[in-house]
Amino acid sequence: MQPTLIRPNELRGIVSMGEAVEAVRLGFSEWGRNPQINAPRRRIHIPTGVRVSVHQGGVPGAGATGLMTHCEWVKPFADHQEYPRLNHPVIVLYDAAEGELKGIIIGEITCSELPDNVAVTGLRTAATSAAGTDVLARKDAERVGLFGSAGQARNHLVALAGIRKLKEVKVYSRTAANCRKFADEMGPLLNLNIRPVSSPEEAVRGVDIVLTATNSSVPVFDGNRLEPGVHVTTIVGSNVGLVQGGFTKAKRREIDDATLERSDVLSIASLQQAIQDEQGDFFDPVQKGIIKWEQVIEIGEILAGKRQGRTSSEQITLFKNNAGQGVADVALGALVLQKAQEKGMGQRLEI
Repeated sequence: MQPTLIRPNELRGIVSMGEAVEAVRLGFSEWGRNPQINAPRRRIHIPTGVRVSVHQGGVPGAGATGLMTHCEWVKPFADHQEYPRLNHPVIVLYDAAEGELKGIIIGEITCSELPDNVAVTGLRTAATSAAGTDVLARKDAERVGLFGSAGQARNHLVALAGIRKLKEVKVYSRTAANCRKFADEMGPLLNLNIRPVSSPEEAVRGVDIVLTATNSSVPVFDGNRLEPGVHVTTIVGSNVGLVQGGFTKAKRREIDDATLERSDVLSIASLQQAIQDEQGDFFDPVQKGIIKWEQVIEIGEILAGKRQGRTSSEQITLFKNNAGQGVADVALGALVLQKAQEKGMGQRLEI
């Protein structure tokens, strides 16, 4: 077997968002049936502020095992994080049957709906959020309160529009001009009524899904304002390495304690990840007795049919997409490799 090298320019728009969601769903459902095929993300920071992350997993159903690694220059501020430099992620895929090297994929994968939208592991992140939202949000959900108006928010709205018949989106971010630009660009693309709003309170009022796709380091809305039946999906992960290394003082959070207290169903991408990284949105509230680990359900368990998610239309549900998992990256990478080879793309490596 000659492995294939896929370069960044070959990845733009190579898969649809729907295809990405299905690939990620496969990865998590297989992990739900077999806990040994995924390891928590590992991350290190060096004094310059550069961090590197490694996501390792195997997806037999996709015929692949391997890892994804990515590196960013991170600048933490009191209420948010910025990334002055984003560098090419790399996916390394091996054959799941015999372990031969199958392919090396260099660069950010983007979806066909937004081929030029580049965010840190943006496609996989949005696809994971959609897979979690799909099993927890009410089937008749059609109104969204969206926090964030940059690359992650764009990907997430495309993903959400693929799993629910949306009618209205209210978008809020710190900068009103960014909200208006987001609405002007994404409304026609998705044929949706997208309305910028001026406060977090307005964003969560009268909606079925609250989606937070921000770079915030502090809670973005008051959980006491959540209405019965709403679903919340949130993406901010951990910065414990920055805290322990003295780069910043506080752990990141995107939701408050009230949101956790009021949620009838608490779901997460990886429980082990939350514990390993002492993630602020879950680990600290557990330490304070606000919630218990026993309440938290991994999304893979729901997809595998081992645990229940939402059981009534009045429940408030929460999905914490708390870090990219290797099973998602490997499943997505395997799909991309297949697509590239079918199109005659990539370079065969003589090794």
